[in-house]
Amino acid sequence: MIDEPQIKYVRKRLYVTEKAPALSVDSDGYVRCGISGDMSDSDMLVLGLVMSLKNKEWKDALLERVRSKFVGATSTTAKITRSFELLKGD
Repeated sequence: MIDEPQIKYVRKRLYVTEKAPALSVDSDGYVRCGISGDMSDSDMLVLGLVMSLKNKEWKDALLERVRSKFVGATSTTAKITRSFELLKGD
């Protein structure tokens, strides 16, 4: 038998940035973030959101709350318009 290298798929969970912290969620729910070494309030908010998303009950409740805001928005345009309205706070 020939020894073949094993291919491993590794996803990076944390990035260190020089700019604003950021959060990214893949389509399968995998969460990654970028924070600076300063640990400013912005960095802590992003880190706190990542920690919250690891809590299944919190995450499921948040998803349900957001889904409820999109009832009746069936087209892409309606969904984007609703998103904009939610971000504005109307």
